Order: sequence, then structure tokens, then C-alpha cells
Amino acid sequence: MALPVIDVQTFDINISSLGKKFKFRPFLVKEEKLLVMAGESDDKADMINAVQQIITNCSLGKVDGSKLPIFDLQKVFLEIRGMSVSNVIPLVAKCGDCGVDNDVVFDLEKVKITKNKGHTRSVKLTDTMALEMDYPNVFEINKLLGDDIEEIYKVTANCIKTIYNDEEVIEFQESPLEERLQFIEQFSVKQFALIRLFYETMPQILHAIEFNCKACKKDNTLVIDGYENFFV
Repeated sequence: MALPVIDVQTFDINISSLGKKFKFRPFLVKEEKLLVMAGESDDKADMINAVQQIITNCSLGKVDGSKLPIFDLQKVFLEIRGMSVSNVIPLVAKCGDCGVDNDVVFDLEKVKITKNKGHTRSVKLTDTMALEMDYPNVFEINKLLGDDIEEIYKVTANCIKTIYNDEEVIEFQESPLEERLQFIEQFSVKQFALIRLFYETMPQILHAIEFNCKACKKDNTLVIDGYENFFV
């Protein structure tokens, strides 16, 4: 006789960059195992890969975690974690004045995606040409933060989705990488600065926890951002 299948409750999560909601299920034991193994490796890349795989699994295959921008990856993971374990994560914050450790609470329900005013996915290169951009994934973000200009060009070649030139519409990703790179090399310094502005003003998750030090009674703020803080 076949063993029974356990029913799992699903819930809706909005994917900001995709502009729609998807059904997700909570973590199962197999996802928890992925997190434990990634944590034991003490490698940021392993943790990110695990989070991407968990999002793909928990969306029942409808969302590819490896293609999500970092702000969606973080937000979706925290929502799944909140539904699977708890919305509250206890943390220890060091006082900026006296250095004493304080117990604080990270409430996942209060985490929001911050959208910068004026940010747009449309980059106007000339009066007749504009680009529609896609957001870089987590590993591409690391390349954008580096000093290798060739890697930055490659990320940009992967992030340009569509070219609108007069009445012509060109699907950029249908062209070979070499041709896409040659197109980018034609940009003026000012035009590429518009691409950099797109990256610099992307939505982000930034969460602040206010606390009063138990020792010196000074007010403090713990700002939570970055990969490690959000993949807890």
C-alpha cells in the first residue's frame, strides 16, 4: 500500500519585479536540510543557492529563484520563513555607545521593499532610443560592486531586455552576447551613467530596529541589510 501524501497549506506572495502573486507552500524538512547544509559550509554562495532553490521548490516550480533580483529574493524568502517557522527572529544587537549586547526582535512582518523615487526600468539613451531593463540577480549584483568593467558590461548585456528605436522594437536577449557587448561599447560616458543610475536606484530592503540599551540607556538603531542579515 502506498504511503499517504500530507496536504500542505499554500499562501500568496507578491513578486514585486514580476508584478503578480504566486502560490507558495511553507518549508518542508527537505528545505530545512538545504539551509542546514548551506549554513554548515559557511559559504555565502552556498546559502544564496539554497535560498534560490527553496523559493523554486516552495513556489511549486512557478518561480525561478535564480532569476529573482536580490530585493525579491530576500522578501520572498523572509515571507516563506515567517509562514514556515515564525514571524519573529531573536537577534543580539551591540550598543553603539557602551558595547553591551542587547536582545532585540526582528519582526519579519514589518520588512518592506523600499522603492526609490524616480526609479524607472526605462533608460532613455537618445530622443528616439530607449532601453527596457531587467534587474540583475544576486550573483550579478556582486559583479556590479566589483572593479572589473568587463564583468559590469556583461551584466548590463544580460539586463537589457528590449530596445525601442523609433517604431522598431528589438528583443535584446535574442542577439548573441558578443553583439550585445558591442552595442554597449557604443554608449557615451553619459549614456552609461544612466545605466549605472538604474542599478544604484533599484528597490532595496532596508530594515531598522530601534532599541534602548539595557546598560547605558542610550537609544540605538540596528540597521539590517546585506545578504547575511536577511538569510537567517
